[in-house]
Amino acid sequence: MDPQMAFKLSKRFQNAKDLNFKRKLEIIVGNFLKTKLPYFDVCISNTPYQILSPLVFKLLEHRPLFRVAILMFQKEFGLCLSARPGSKKGTNRAWPIPNPVWTL
Repeated sequence: MDPQMAFKLSKRFQNAKDLNFKRKLEIIVGNFLKTKLPYFDVCISNTPYQILSPLVFKLLEHRPLFRVAILMFQKEFGLCLSARPGSKKGTNRAWPIPNPVWTL
C-alpha cells in the first residue's frame, strides 16, 4: 500500500469507538508479494496491473483460507480470470469461477 494512503487510513481509524474493529484492522505497507501474510478473514485490494497474477495466486495459496476478497483490477484481467473453460478470452485457473461485479 502507498505509505501516504496507509497514514491517512490509520489516522482515520485511530479514534474508532469500536475497539474490536481497531483490533481487526491491519494495514500492511510494503511489498505484498514478499510479505508473510498473517491470518486474515477479509482482503480488500486495489491492485496495480504489474502484480495482478502473482497477487491472485498468492491469495489462492494462502492458508488458512480467508472468507472473502474484494479485488479491484483492470477489466481485461477480470475477463481473463473469469473466462469459462475453452473460452478465447483467457484461461481460468480459479475455482469456483469468479464473478465480475462491475466494470467502469
